[in-house]
Amino acid sequence: MAFARARLMLSLVLVTTACANAATTPTTELSPTAGPVVAIANEGGFMEGHTPTGFPGTGTGLFVGDNLNPSFPEGQGVQTYLTFSLPTDVSFSSARIASDALEVAGSPFDDLGPLLAEPVEYRTFGPELFDLDASGDPLECYVTDHTSIECDVTAAVQKAVDDGRDTVQFRLRFERPADHDGRADLVMFYRTDSNTNEAGLFTLDLTRTP
Repeated sequence: MAFARARLMLSLVLVTTACANAATTPTTELSPTAGPVVAIANEGGFMEGHTPTGFPGTGTGLFVGDNLNPSFPEGQGVQTYLTFSLPTDVSFSSARIASDALEVAGSPFDDLGPLLAEPVEYRTFGPELFDLDASGDPLECYVTDHTSIECDVTAAVQKAVDDGRDTVQFRLRFERPADHDGRADLVMFYRTDSNTNEAGLFTLDLTRTP
């Protein structure tokens, strides 16, 4: 993909005020006649977005990497938060996060290490989440083709179910927040506008227990 296009998409200014409270998460109910894989879309909206890795701030786009824009502090990275509703009537043998909306700027996978999905828990998305403690171990994500990733999150989703939660949440970040070379190394998830956080850019895919 053209780097010029990627640079144009990076014209984002971080918002340093907290987002408004999100509406109550609806309960997901599934028909017992559904197929073997249940795909649950990410919620989008006020419960998701990105924060810096080292200081308070938020933005609406789903970005992970470093040097988000020319004025971004050197050595700081960005990370993305996702929320999925959990169904009440399905047992599953495996769970994965997947997206086919991946765009890449620079060489983040070479320069910043593996992309990780960390389970987290929060009530409202806002700038204070920048240093939120993870609630479980980081899980590695893999690029499956030029526009897609997937992450096995079975253990994290099972724990959320065992804890009686109606949502499961994740933070996407690279192993290293930045490489100090002054150039953008980013993964971005969008279909038409990189600064728009849309439901369905990710799915939580649950494989039903046979």
